[in-house]
Amino acid sequence: MSEAIGDSVTVDEFAHLPAGLYYLETGHFDVYNLSPPLLRELAALPVLAARPAGDFARFTTFPEHWALGYEFMERNRDRYHLLFVLGRLPMVALALGLVVAVYLCGARHLGTRAGLAAAALATFCPTVLAHGHLVGTDVGAALGMFLAVWAAFEALGAPTAGRTLLAGLAVGAAELTKFSALTLYPMLAVLALVACVRGPRRWQPWAVVATAGVLSLVVVNAGYLAHGSGTPLAAYTLKSPGLRALAEGPLGALPLPLPADFVRGFDKQHFEAMSYYTVYFHGEWSTHGRWYYYPAAFALKETLPMLVLLAAGLLALAAGRATRDRLLVAFLLVPPVLFTTLFAGLTDIDLGVRYLLPAYPFLFLVAGAALASAVPACLARAGAALVLLHALVAAAATPAHLAYMNALAGPPDTRWRWLVDSNLDWGQELLRLRAYLARRGMAQVGLVYFGRVAPEVYGIDYRVPRGPLGHGTFAVSASLLAGRPYFIYDHGTVYDAPIDAFATFRAHTPTAVIGHSLFVYDF
Repeated sequence: MSEAIGDSVTVDEFAHLPAGLYYLETGHFDVYNLSPPLLRELAALPVLAARPAGDFARFTTFPEHWALGYEFMERNRDRYHLLFVLGRLPMVALALGLVVAVYLCGARHLGTRAGLAAAALATFCPTVLAHGHLVGTDVGAALGMFLAVWAAFEALGAPTAGRTLLAGLAVGAAELTKFSALTLYPMLAVLALVACVRGPRRWQPWAVVATAGVLSLVVVNAGYLAHGSGTPLAAYTLKSPGLRALAEGPLGALPLPLPADFVRGFDKQHFEAMSYYTVYFHGEWSTHGRWYYYPAAFALKETLPMLVLLAAGLLALAAGRATRDRLLVAFLLVPPVLFTTLFAGLTDIDLGVRYLLPAYPFLFLVAGAALASAVPACLARAGAALVLLHALVAAAATPAHLAYMNALAGPPDTRWRWLVDSNLDWGQELLRLRAYLARRGMAQVGLVYFGRVAPEVYGIDYRVPRGPLGHGTFAVSASLLAGRPYFIYDHGTVYDAPIDAFATFRAHTPTAVIGHSLFVYDF
């Protein structure tokens, strides 16, 4: 909770929370439809009770999420941060729910010891801690997708009407968290194939998956109030080449049982994912994704004890020490492998390891398998020591979990040379910058800040350097220090900073570094 209170409003939060309020106030879902509305609505519920100011209805004719974010900020300046703290509370609850779900699943199928280990790994995972307190879609999607696959796994293992119903509802709810949850359908197909090989009634797993799929469509339609459902794909104005090709084919004329904003949002998101986007890794900028980005980012952003336990868990599963149930092994391994493969292959947006969070609950369980009931006691004790070390490492990173990287990335204040953006620097340090300036007795600072919120909302008197630096104190976000092209907010105006606009700072030694992501220079 310290970071939920102490982190300033981050880049995506700036639009997520106002969009959730917009959905609840207007019943429209066209603002920020790059992902489905459920998690934004959950975040907005306690904020709605606080009666924030805002003319949400006018955005029904101008559904632009950044503009909505700026208006929400201007209308609620006096309690802006407090409203976001309220919006973060449901996200914290979802993160806690993820820990509980991992424990219950692990204890049920791998033993209590493994379940506790997996839950501890989830509790102290730096990436879960970094994003589990922010208004966003990542940890909530991880929980939703994990519950959906778990429910389907139980239904496939012992098919009943009740389990199938629960699986369908869970899959539908997961589809309302993020479009990457569409990978659930191929996951369930692979698990059904494994269940067919294992069971005598080979038709039953397919019946479970088909029924759950139909039920999930009902839930998705309910989540959007069925607005525009049944509209043929050919009736949409589409941007992504894949959907345009489908719309122009024979399937384009058929009624599509999906809400209109789900279709439009998926089209927009897919088009953006495959379009020109500047991404960064290890000091180099590129307009194309790298196949190794996500494995490398995971290896840098996860604790070293967790990586060792993950390898040990894989060995335990391969040796049959943790379980000999093929369906259980498939449940643990297929979702993270398939999700990572499909996601990395279908997008060029290498912006953050947070996009891999739906794979994490399964990885915690795989790592926990190193402490399964059948594992020898001496190995289990070594595994428990690694779990404890994982927790200590994560605790030591407080309150900078967003900027955490392990020792493979080098000294903490140089890790921006590997990864930036939501891996390190997402605009979270304004409150700590204000405290730093107060300690130094400084009235004003030159500020080059990677974020959307007006620094003056946090009581920071600043100037944005646009020419020669001159004398003074400057604070520079790591993402912009690395050369990230982005929008710079300057007292009510926003301008585009091109790539390497602030490269000159890289030649100097900082006076201080706030949260490993905000660099202070004195000239």
